[in-house]
Amino acid sequence: MKKPENIYFFGTCLIDLLYPKAGLAGMQLVQREGINVIFPQNQTCCGQPAFNSGYRNEALDVARNLLQCFPKDIPLVVPSGSCAGMIKHHWPELFKNHPEEQSVKRLSDQTYELTQFLTDVLDIKLEDLGQPVKVAIHTSCAA
Repeated sequence: MKKPENIYFFGTCLIDLLYPKAGLAGMQLVQREGINVIFPQNQTCCGQPAFNSGYRNEALDVARNLLQCFPKDIPLVVPSGSCAGMIKHHWPELFKNHPEEQSVKRLSDQTYELTQFLTDVLDIKLEDLGQPVKVAIHTSCAA
């Protein structure tokens, strides 16, 4: 995929409620590469909590609401491996034989976890800014 002009950014419910600065930082990483970030204000949840608990109909309702936030044929960038995995892998199963099935396939085919998008699509190289700092990284087991 070539570098897109625009992307959707799904902030996820967890980042929205508990870590909004992390979401803003993720959007800034994409913006500094010259890409316009579209952040629909009415986005909520991908439906994963309901889906993982066996509430498929409720998960479908939540997912339908989120699907409407992303009508354009542009990439969706998600700063969460589990939410990206839900949209990319579980939504197609959840929406099978539903009217939105093709829209979900289109969206899931161009859904990227944030670091995947930065490294695999944008091929960014980060500049060494000097002093080393300690960081923690959690490689997701859910996606």
